[in-house]
Amino acid sequence: MDTLNSPTHCRLTAAVIALLCCDLTSAGIIVTGTRHIYPERQREITIQLTNDDPLIPRLVQAWLERGDRPSGPESSDVPFSLSPPVFRIDASKGQAMRLVYTREPLPIDRESLFWLNVLEVPPNIQPDAALEEGEQNYLRFAFRIRTKVFFRPAGLPGKPEEAPGRLHWSLQRGPQGAQLQVYNPSSYYVTFNEVALAMGARLDAAVLPGETGMVAPGGSLALSIHHSKAAVIPPDAQVQFKFINDFGAFSAPQRAPLRF
Repeated sequence: MDTLNSPTHCRLTAAVIALLCCDLTSAGIIVTGTRHIYPERQREITIQLTNDDPLIPRLVQAWLERGDRPSGPESSDVPFSLSPPVFRIDASKGQAMRLVYTREPLPIDRESLFWLNVLEVPPNIQPDAALEEGEQNYLRFAFRIRTKVFFRPAGLPGKPEEAPGRLHWSLQRGPQGAQLQVYNPSSYYVTFNEVALAMGARLDAAVLPGETGMVAPGGSLALSIHHSKAAVIPPDAQVQFKFINDFGAFSAPQRAPLRF
């Protein structure tokens, strides 16, 4: 049996480390945009992919799914067709995918959320480090990119950029501790980049450190408040947040009253 200090173990470790360093930095597929909006009346939308690797082609598989729990293409059950679903992108080249709504019924009073999965299959090339050591065993990694697709029915009330200003923020105290509750009465999803509490002129980011999240139309989201800070929140405290717009950009800081 080989020991941890044996030459065989050292060669294998070196090969694996070299492969990890190589492959984890060589994921070459880039999806244009962090989110995609599908207006109901549009025949299709185009999603652009690019192979950023200047040397190696990539094989890509793409599919849509419901919910935020990743699954596989075999369980995809969505009212969209995506073409092509499997394709190769040569080095430093691009590929456009067509997403088409198949007109199966979806809610007409609010947005619906889907997830686009882009699976990059690594090339079947043995790394140089393993070849030099004469090893036949090596690891390959597949990279999956997930981006949001919002289906937007025609005729929704208001505008998506107005939805963050309509949010209702409240402080809730219970057995699980203090929580910041946000209710979204609009027909649009609101995604946060940052949430904090403003105590007068002072911004206390420690209360909600780096909190992000997304609140669905007509839904609520609970954000935990640091236990030691919950007892000292003054009645004039406000919520300060940034949201992500349709183009994936962060908004300027927004402030909203906090209801106790």
